[in-house]
Amino acid sequence: TTPLFVCEGGMAGPYPCNDYDLLAHIPVSVLANTIGTPEGSDIWGWTDPSTGKEYALVATTNSTAFVDVTDPIEPVFLGRLDTSAGTNFWRDVKVYNNYAFIVADGVGPHGMQVFDLTRLRGIGTPRQFNADALYSGIGSAHNVAINEDSGFAFLTGGDDCSGGLHMVDINNPKLPSFAGCFSADGYT
Repeated sequence: TTPLFVCEGGMAGPYPCNDYDLLAHIPVSVLANTIGTPEGSDIWGWTDPSTGKEYALVATTNSTAFVDVTDPIEPVFLGRLDTSAGTNFWRDVKVYNNYAFIVADGVGPHGMQVFDLTRLRGIGTPRQFNADALYSGIGSAHNVAINEDSGFAFLTGGDDCSGGLHMVDINNPKLPSFAGCFSADGYT
């Protein structure tokens, strides 16, 4: 395995590093929709339980990109899911039961997009994806955390519940439902 840039003297090529080599690089301009000036916001991962393939889920200012990183030297851009609202700097993605749950802050109504990650199997040419479901019980949220044991998503920093916890039952990922609100502590 030959890295793209070896970490030497605190730098891997033009990028700061700390004992990690840069194996490959896909510019955000490839990953994001070309609307506005795209930037990265968050990244999460998913391993397909059927194939063992590994994927990066890259949240950008205007979309969520899907990259097959099974071969870290040759990552493959598979496509993107555009935002359900405008461009923003905060987009967050988490995974539960082979579904991605995507929120965005400071723009709305974005809601929470739900995407079936098994749709990434066998993709050869990058494509534009649509969400499998959209939870519209909230307009925007800064972050999403998921309790994988209970199947509940906790949307935080949103435009309701005084910015506190907005809880969503995602046990049926394509039919997320409101499960409660905790606003006593204010913005979370």
